[in-house]
Amino acid sequence: MASTELATERALYIGNTITTTVYGGILFLYAYSTYLLMSSIKPATRRRTLFYIYFGGLLLLLLTISAATNVAFGELMWIEKRNIPGGPAAFFADNLAAWYNVFGTAADCLANILTDGLLLYRCYIIWGSNLRVVVIPAIIYLGSAAMAIMTVIESAMPLSNLWQGLTAQFGISWVALTVGFNVIVTGLIISRLLFFHRKVRSILSDEQRSTYTGTAAIMVESALPFTVLGIVYLVTYILGIPSATAVGIIWGTFVVLTPQLIILRVASGIAWSRDTGSSITQATLHYHDNSSSGSSNMIMKNV
Repeated sequence: MASTELATERALYIGNTITTTVYGGILFLYAYSTYLLMSSIKPATRRRTLFYIYFGGLLLLLLTISAATNVAFGELMWIEKRNIPGGPAAFFADNLAAWYNVFGTAADCLANILTDGLLLYRCYIIWGSNLRVVVIPAIIYLGSAAMAIMTVIESAMPLSNLWQGLTAQFGISWVALTVGFNVIVTGLIISRLLFFHRKVRSILSDEQRSTYTGTAAIMVESALPFTVLGIVYLVTYILGIPSATAVGIIWGTFVVLTPQLIILRVASGIAWSRDTGSSITQATLHYHDNSSSGSSNMIMKNV
């Protein structure tokens, strides 16, 4: 028991340390993206530009709340309340339902709902605004959002434990649904980008292929690292091992990092838009009709 409690405390410390490190990077990404968006703002795209600025700012605020509550929890457990009967382990078990922890959980859940919503929209855009493609992911998304809300409500109950009992059942259901959603959306986006990668291999330059269908583009647009980390978190959560605490905190950080990387691509003017797929298709047809027409010099519009 003592070794498990120590491992849980170590996991909390590791998770907090990594989160505070990544937080600085996210803060820079948000500031840089905002600068790019504001410097290129036009009347026709003003609403879209402001949306991405406010969206990224809201996610950053939610991450700030989540990280601050985790750090405060650690400070109380290891410093302020370390001499209570049972020590830090007793404080950890008795205060998982404290208001600040519930506040942090709510921030994580809301950030996840917003991020998954953006990923669903990006999948819709990349698939040429095809509603049929996103019907199943949308249903799973609604179920995930409902389970996230139930997790927050249950975690606020006296003596509840996010890692045990009914709260954990809701939590596992939420994570399982959101990870399932991420797997499907990631798969759809990757398959679409790989399809276009093969399609334009002979007509676009290496730089153009790298920009829209390269490895970095696929990883960012599909949120592949976020999906893989979510699978790891789900496995550790189900098994109930101490490392789930660290993985969960890091996963919560990637909930905000993932859309911020997408917003950076949007701000840089290299993200997929409604017209990117059709532009590639038209360029391909034009290239085959007249290989000397210079059709590879496409102008990709931003979202």
